[in-house]
Amino acid sequence: MNPPTLAQQLRESVKLVKPELLAQVPDHYNSRQVFNYLRHKATNYDFLLEEHQRKYGNVTPKENKALTQGAADVIIEALRIENVDLIQGKTNTRFAKFVRDMREFLGLDSAIDLHAIYEATKTLKRSQLMYKSWNERYRRQREMVLKLTKTIDPEIRRQIEAIYSANSKAKLDKLQKEFFND
Repeated sequence: MNPPTLAQQLRESVKLVKPELLAQVPDHYNSRQVFNYLRHKATNYDFLLEEHQRKYGNVTPKENKALTQGAADVIIEALRIENVDLIQGKTNTRFAKFVRDMREFLGLDSAIDLHAIYEATKTLKRSQLMYKSWNERYRRQREMVLKLTKTIDPEIRRQIEAIYSANSKAKLDKLQKEFFND
C-alpha cells in the first residue's frame, strides 16, 4: 500500500472546529455562499492553508482543491449527522424543538421521522387544494343559480338568497323551520 500523497494528507487534515456555526449561517446566503462561509469559519481550512504556505511558500491548485474537498467532506458529514440527530430527536435547535412540538401536537409517535411529517403535509396541501376547488365550484354554482332565479317569484328568490347567505348552522336551522315549517 502506497503512503498517502500530500493532497490526500491535506484533505484528511481538515476538521470541524466550530460546529455551532452550522446553525448560524446568514439566511440570505445561496448554497455557494453557505459553503464558503462554513469552509472559512467552521473548519480549520484557513489555518491549514496558512500553515502550508508558511512551510512550502505556495499552494498549488491541486493542494488548494484537496483542502477545499476536505472542507466539503467535513461540512457535509457534520450536516448529515445533524440531520440524523434531528430526525431521531437528539438535537435542541429551534427547528428540532419545532418538529418535536408539531409531532406532539399532531399526536404522532416519537419514532416518526421528518419524511413522514413531510408526507403528511403533502396530504394536507392536497386536501387544501381539493377544498379550494370545491369552494370555487360551489361559488360558481351559487352565482349560476342566482342568475337563473332572476325571473322567478321575488319571494322565492329572497328565500334562495337567504339560504346562500346563511353562514352558520343555527341560521340554516332557523331558515329551514321558517321556510318548510319543520
